[in-house]
Amino acid sequence: MDFKSMLMEMAEEQAGKMQIQATNYIDSNEFSVMLATKINERINLPWINEEREQELFEKVTDVVCDMMVGFFQKK
Repeated sequence: MDFKSMLMEMAEEQAGKMQIQATNYIDSNEFSVMLATKINERINLPWINEEREQELFEKVTDVVCDMMVGFFQKK
């Protein structure tokens, strides 16, 4: 195996590990709540109180995160 092939193999292996780590983080409740909180800080729905807004955004981010994980797992 030549040097270029060895480097490419190592890079692909490392990219695979990073993808797994990123996918696991995106799939975590910690990430979903953090993302929902960031969205809630920037968007105000005046007809809904803050606690309900947070619940709503957490449900939305759960769906978005599940979609992102599915996208990464297909590749």
